[in-house]
Amino acid sequence: MFRIGDDMKLPDGKRFAFTVFDDADMGTVANTRPVYDFLADCGLRTTKSTWVYPSRGEYAGQSLADADYREWLLQLARTGFEIGLHNVGDGAFTREEIAAGLEEFRRTFGSYPKVHVNHVSNPDNVYWWAKRFEFPFNLLYTLAYYARTRRMPPAGGDNPRARHFWGDYCRDRITYVRNITVNHINTLEKDRRMPYHIASKPMVKYWFSSSDGHDLALFNNLIRKENVDALEASGGVCIVYTHFAYGFVKNGEVDPTFRERIEYLAGKDGWFVPVSTLLDHLVAAHGGEDPGYLYRLRTNIDWCLDRVAKRMRFGI
Repeated sequence: MFRIGDDMKLPDGKRFAFTVFDDADMGTVANTRPVYDFLADCGLRTTKSTWVYPSRGEYAGQSLADADYREWLLQLARTGFEIGLHNVGDGAFTREEIAAGLEEFRRTFGSYPKVHVNHVSNPDNVYWWAKRFEFPFNLLYTLAYYARTRRMPPAGGDNPRARHFWGDYCRDRITYVRNITVNHINTLEKDRRMPYHIASKPMVKYWFSSSDGHDLALFNNLIRKENVDALEASGGVCIVYTHFAYGFVKNGEVDPTFRERIEYLAGKDGWFVPVSTLLDHLVAAHGGEDPGYLYRLRTNIDWCLDRVAKRMRFGI
């Protein structure tokens, strides 16, 4: 069983690490603030992503253009939560709009976002679609995409010829970008070298993986007592990717199962810090060098198997 070795001890003798990246999709003050109030009470500090602009696509949710949402995010930042980026908004944005959005983020929070996650199929996504994967998975993905849509995948925000290009801004202003998710609470056991640079994708400094807690059902399944105990026993690291707007709050109250399981987790001797704080610690331990094609290919195979298992069990 993989565990953090002597070269990657956690600060203050903590036995394991746990954090969350919360996707901005559908998020509002009303449907997510109770979760963050609860996490703060439990001593957890995590990462909340945001959009800068109002939605132009099919996903609802507030953005920095909403005064109440903006003020709440500032309050979160003041109390130790990290604010990350989930593209500047849902939908299509030009290079100029993206640049202005990054500046608006910096003016609001005092710095550029340190961590970013691509949003579904935004045309400005960086190294997304088939570019996420290694050969031959990239070819298989392209064929599947074309069979489903009768068109090729978008050029993406990493292509200098694209209208939505912002890869140079991503390289210069953002440190960490997420790629794959895994069906396992110990993220580091599935991707031991993360975060790492990939030489063939120079516009991202470091890539990281996450454990899949997509919605309330998946999150609660992931943090079952036996899983948390295993994470602690292995000295592992968990970065959950989720959407706190997806059913965690009902009638203003946090889901009782989620509450019970987080309280159990918080009662343990874990390191509960935002995503980039944890990734900074990991990259300092092993340097973040490109782990090589065969290693990356193995993570792609694991991702594919996990997607099949997720679809069979949860239907998503």
